[in-house]
Amino acid sequence: MIYTLGLKKLPFEPDCNQIIYIDGSGNGEIENLIKYNYFGIRRCFEARGYDFCYIPYLKKELVDFEKIHYNAPYAKNGHAKYITDDNFLLNYMSEPKRRGEIPPSLLYYIPDFKDSSCPDAECVLRGMPITEQSFEQDAVLRNVLHEILRDIDDNSDNLLYRSDDDWMPYIPLDGEITTADDTFDSESLILMREIEERIERLREKGIKSYIIERLVLNNKRLSQLTITKQNRIFLHDYFMEIKMTPLPKAVYFLFLKHPEGIMFSYLPDFREELLEIYKNVKGLSYNEAEARKSVWDVTDPLSNSINEKCSRIREAFVSQFDDYWAKNYYVDGKRGEPKKVALPRHLVKWE
Repeated sequence: MIYTLGLKKLPFEPDCNQIIYIDGSGNGEIENLIKYNYFGIRRCFEARGYDFCYIPYLKKELVDFEKIHYNAPYAKNGHAKYITDDNFLLNYMSEPKRRGEIPPSLLYYIPDFKDSSCPDAECVLRGMPITEQSFEQDAVLRNVLHEILRDIDDNSDNLLYRSDDDWMPYIPLDGEITTADDTFDSESLILMREIEERIERLREKGIKSYIIERLVLNNKRLSQLTITKQNRIFLHDYFMEIKMTPLPKAVYFLFLKHPEGIMFSYLPDFREELLEIYKNVKGLSYNEAEARKSVWDVTDPLSNSINEKCSRIREAFVSQFDDYWAKNYYVDGKRGEPKKVALPRHLVKWE
């Protein structure tokens, strides 16, 4: 049997790879069976590319400070606290008073799935009830898992194995002259893939990102960004230094000095200013001829050099903490519009 659970707006974006255990009835025997078989269930889902989410265990796994700090850089050591309601999802039911009727179940999300029986729901999750009999012949719920995985595959057009068009680079037509602005998003995505594996173990999505937010004290905020006299970049509220090589750092300082943003097509107008910044950043290792060539390249609207530098700037932040926060600090913008650093300038301090 499969049922639909209609929910009001969730405090996180559901992840279609996650399978969530939930129980509104308070069935202690099923709870114990899940605990006893937890690692076997998780391995079974992982073999198919899915993530089993059992909230009591997630709270213990996610309390790792490195993981918390990547997703919530404002968190300090010792600021963890547990969620008291392991079935908090049921508080978002369209009819929360009926939460006690929800049996022990595995919930999963299928994008764009609609159910006419839940007209007022803003989000719909599919539910697969489990019983003690589910465990009788196989310790990892073989029959239930087979049924739920088959149902997900049938309804999602093999979502896990579909190519993501958002990652496709911009490919110019034959004879087409492209500018740095044309390929800004594509170049950024390609270079970001170089660090994707490195940070994937720290980045959490869906219900896990929400649990991490609830695990730390409610002091979410953007950090002040400080540029020292030695041209070092510090985010003091996040307890970290952001490191870059000289040219990307000089480009970053240029955009910080222009909160209105800079059109890539106007970059030649900023060559002398960037050269002066670069000279200051390089210090004693500054070479006039080499510096001019580097600056001329990076301010050429027909060159990809500016895209590469902006991608390195983005990498410097995203490698340290999640993009939800990092996007306020790196250079970004839509095609055909000025590129800028979104961080409010009252949070930028130049020593």
